[in-house]
Amino acid sequence: MRVVEIAAMRAAVAGVAFALVVACAGAAAAVPPPEQDSFYVEPGGLAGVADGAVLASRVIEPESFGQPLPARAWQVQYKTIDNHGAPRAYIATVLVPQREWTGSGPRPLLSYQVAEDGVGAKCTPSYALRGGLNRVPSNAYTETGMIRFALEQGWAVVVPDFQGPDSDLFGADGYARGVLDGIRAATAFTPAGIDPAAPIGLWGYSGGAQASAIAAQAQRTYAPELRVTGVALGGTVADLEATLSGFSGSALGGAVVIGLAGLNRSYPDADISRYLNEYGRGVMAAVDAECLTDAAVGYPFLDAAALEAWPGSITNNPELNAVVRRASPRYRPGAPTAPTLIYHAVADEFAPVAAARALAGNYCATGIPVEVVEHPIGEHGTEAMVGLPTALTYLADRFADKPAPSTC
Repeated sequence: MRVVEIAAMRAAVAGVAFALVVACAGAAAAVPPPEQDSFYVEPGGLAGVADGAVLASRVIEPESFGQPLPARAWQVQYKTIDNHGAPRAYIATVLVPQREWTGSGPRPLLSYQVAEDGVGAKCTPSYALRGGLNRVPSNAYTETGMIRFALEQGWAVVVPDFQGPDSDLFGADGYARGVLDGIRAATAFTPAGIDPAAPIGLWGYSGGAQASAIAAQAQRTYAPELRVTGVALGGTVADLEATLSGFSGSALGGAVVIGLAGLNRSYPDADISRYLNEYGRGVMAAVDAECLTDAAVGYPFLDAAALEAWPGSITNNPELNAVVRRASPRYRPGAPTAPTLIYHAVADEFAPVAAARALAGNYCATGIPVEVVEHPIGEHGTEAMVGLPTALTYLADRFADKPAPSTC
């Protein structure tokens, strides 16, 4: 994609997104949320089914901000293992561009991880890609524009609901299996026609980069047969503790409560509620089926200290920090098998750059090529678009089997 085309699309997204959200809100009401959609019902007898096996599928008409996406698309239900070790049926959206692939070799497959950032089914990317919209747009809804960019490169794209049917936000083991088994399902899904020899990429921004990193670090042991050739991580939530601290007291302070609700659901053994006062427990219960954007609107400038049962029970708490680190790529074992791009705004307020640098150091220590690109201007929100051309070019080069640069 030419830089001028990227700039034009960037301007278009920025200029019309809000108007399109308002315009399509009425139409989106016709799309039933997952809890009212029979396709999401899980079948029984999954214990003996192979991970990544396709269980069901349906054709959908994908869209972004009320406009059709240029792809044939299906929702695919597939078998995997959730964060609690139970066999489950997850959903992924598989999209194949309508135009022919003219590059060398088979059409690449990109696994794009959306920053779902919610504890409700309405926050899922599969719902968003059908035009699902519930009051305040979810992160998944806004990221459908990023998926359009990937399709315009000619790549097939799989977008997994990697948090699973219970919306296990920060359930890292479930993330890894959900992403990797989603790729397995996409390649096994005959109607999509994805070549088994296709090069595979992983890409995500913010919480989507967190999931991509966790999956990439697990791929060597969980799905070594996958031909991953490149990984792109933008604005990575590499250290969840630092990210929660960054949100606390900010205009998006309500994100802290979503984070606590996610940890409470994904790691019930941690008993998160014991660290909260009555107000904190009430707020966590109130957001139990919400997205980050809902909580941010409902609780702006919320400080974590207002939720604590006693001073320091959330912040600077070694026991809670040990739980938070389970979902932090920086502290998890393993490294990607493929060359990796880490792009970041130096002034990122919600995903501090120091954690991303530490993650890059972990990867470099294993000998894989790692390219770190830092932008001195901008912050977490703007970096998603500022870093977009870098990510697209990097992945295109890896799919073309060009030598990978490294700043290690």
